[in-house]
Amino acid sequence: MGNALAKTFLLFFGLLIGGSIFLVSFLNKVNVVKNKAEVKIGTQTIIADVAKNDADREKGLGGRESIGMNEGMLFIFDNEDEYPFWMKDMKFPIDVIWIRNNYIVGFAENVDPKIGSQPSETVFSPPQSIDRALELHAGRVKLLRVQVGDQVKSRPLVDISGS
Repeated sequence: MGNALAKTFLLFFGLLIGGSIFLVSFLNKVNVVKNKAEVKIGTQTIIADVAKNDADREKGLGGRESIGMNEGMLFIFDNEDEYPFWMKDMKFPIDVIWIRNNYIVGFAENVDPKIGSQPSETVFSPPQSIDRALELHAGRVKLLRVQVGDQVKSRPLVDISGS
């Protein structure tokens, strides 16, 4: 009887450990995608990291070696304004799409981090107030055939709000 109890305990303990490992792995995957959004422009989809607080917006894509053709960074602002962008710690050129109320209000193509040697020389701004901006791989605006007035739809990849 004692041997059967020990086997049952070991089986239960093994299932508990295995379940815990699975849960930790699953939660890590959720954490990786919880700050990502699916951004649609026309029929094209971009998977973007989301920068919605000051620290994330300040860092942006700085420090990265590159981004993929269908990747980007979506900057979300609490209020509409003409937010300046700078190329601090950028290692590659990008395209930027300026967005207000889900519509493109302008864009900048092939913005090169080497455009100036001083930070003040590398600042650029949208043509008008925006509530979002999307940074993309350089050349992507042309491939997407982006035009002012095009609609931009976005949604989180993972909805952790519980709704």
